[in-house]
Amino acid sequence: MTAALSDVETTVPEPADQVLSVRYAGRTVRRSDVLHDYAAYGEPDGDLEMDYNFYVVTGPDGITLFDTGYDVAARDWLGEIPGTTTPECLDLLGIDPRDVVRVVTSHFHYDHIGHLALFERAEVVAAREEYDYWSGKRARDGLAGEFATDADLDAVERARAEGRLTLLDGPTRVAPHLTVVPVGGHTPGESLLVVGTRERPLLLAADAAHFGIQVENDWPFFAFTDLDRMRRGLGRIHAVAHALGATVVPGHDGRTRHEHPAAPGPGGRVAVVLG
Repeated sequence: MTAALSDVETTVPEPADQVLSVRYAGRTVRRSDVLHDYAAYGEPDGDLEMDYNFYVVTGPDGITLFDTGYDVAARDWLGEIPGTTTPECLDLLGIDPRDVVRVVTSHFHYDHIGHLALFERAEVVAAREEYDYWSGKRARDGLAGEFATDADLDAVERARAEGRLTLLDGPTRVAPHLTVVPVGGHTPGESLLVVGTRERPLLLAADAAHFGIQVENDWPFFAFTDLDRMRRGLGRIHAVAHALGATVVPGHDGRTRHEHPAAPGPGGRVAVVLG
């Protein structure tokens, strides 16, 4: 059962200037490989186009990134096919990493914070539960076989040492146009980002919902730290989206790239406009 929503989750954020989804890699997966207990649904198997994305939000206070991608060529863990690297994507979009004011992290898996060190001036926002979980694992030498690396966590610790790390204990408005909602499940601090736009808000689901069919059917992903929390996280996506009239954008669904217009100029090679 989904807990009652807080006031911050039911208040529409102010509009951002622009929201882009930026694709840096991809692969094709089978439903049965990536959806938990898929055979129990009695549905035919099939392919899913899985994109690897990060998001660029331009607002009154400058540029915020939601996640950062990772260097696929340097660390091919799951058969991802490189597209355009994060630094190359930013260059096509005319963004200097030093000008990014904030990086909101959905969670600390390698494909979401792999380039965090590039943004040496940015505030880094994360759920406290996410930080505590991975810091604890690292202290116990428990990262072997995990989707997190020492190098990635070094970038988080550097932000903390420099006073740039902001840890959240619950749903928080981090800027007038941005609300972060930790939901857990996939990882302990897995978080959504709600972004205001001129039309209707966007709910960027990250890995709380990799694919639209998960949202449509309440089907959990195969990788989780807490299955019950993952299921409740899907319920919270529905509840927040309903309360705000928001459009849900799944974190890895290739359909997103086909359903939205390309960004103007050279950035259109890698990015689509969500709002």
